[in-house]
Amino acid sequence: FTAAYKQRILDEAKACTKKGELGALLRREGLYSSHLAAWRAVLLQDGLKGLAPKKRGIEARPPVGLEAKRVVELERELRRMTAI
Repeated sequence: FTAAYKQRILDEAKACTKKGELGALLRREGLYSSHLAAWRAVLLQDGLKGLAPKKRGIEARPPVGLEAKRVVELERELRRMTAI
């Protein structure tokens, strides 16, 4: 979710005063109340910058040269041979 979307949903949730309005908002958007709780906590802690989406997954490593790959292969082979 984008930071703007999260902020809009938090604003709409804050405006919900009648019974059932918040539940209707969550169902309409396909969200859980835990989304709101987490977004509110991040907003209090880090401000709007904290609502920005985070990159997921592992960090990409820089490409390894052929020589470095060969060194890794030889080290692996050496460990295997000395373990016997």
